[in-house]
Amino acid sequence: MSPGASRYLAHQTRLRDRDGREFAGYYNDSARGSSRAVIVAHDFLGLTAQTRSVANRLANEGFLVFAPDFYRGRVAGTRGEAAELAKQLAWNQVAVELGLAVSTLKQRDSRMRVATLGFGMGGAASLVAAAAVTELNAAVTFYGIPQDVVVENTRLRVQGHFATRDTKCTLERVASLAQALSRRGVPSEIHYYEADNGFCSPIRPEAYAPVHADSAWVRTLQFLHSALA
Repeated sequence: MSPGASRYLAHQTRLRDRDGREFAGYYNDSARGSSRAVIVAHDFLGLTAQTRSVANRLANEGFLVFAPDFYRGRVAGTRGEAAELAKQLAWNQVAVELGLAVSTLKQRDSRMRVATLGFGMGGAASLVAAAAVTELNAAVTFYGIPQDVVVENTRLRVQGHFATRDTKCTLERVASLAQALSRRGVPSEIHYYEADNGFCSPIRPEAYAPVHADSAWVRTLQFLHSALA
């Protein structure tokens, strides 16, 4: 782990708007001066060490990174607890929080370009932002598709990573998403992996597929560097 990542794990920085109001979450601004930012939406477990690790990896690539805490400090210890927390989540509020975070990051630099990224529930949140936040420049989802959300902003780009053996984001749902984006002229790229839901998560040994995870990460970085250029 880099010294910068260690510092941000030990001492959480805060994302603040121009009026000094703090956003709940984890902010890594070690790439100070960058005009590219990524908002990492956590999965249904909450703002875990794994989510912070993803944020730090992105920061090491030169992005400002903010991971909002939708659960306000609560982190699930089991998948059952996570499901209960997720049920209490108000998706309209998620859209508002992501929109405010995008606006705040853009206020820092007139050249700022911002993307959202997430896994599972966080991937769904990334697409919610793509549908609701007109200032957003790009969105990445890993095996997450929201219900009844339509992305129509042709000025942003979408990237998706999905598992062929996923019983939640089925191939039919992924195909429907891809067709909807295409019909509306939203630039997108969809990648499929012979794997299960959660193949990028090292804390899910039953699903983790390191080769596919590495491939997806390389594609993600290439996409972000291009979309936010």
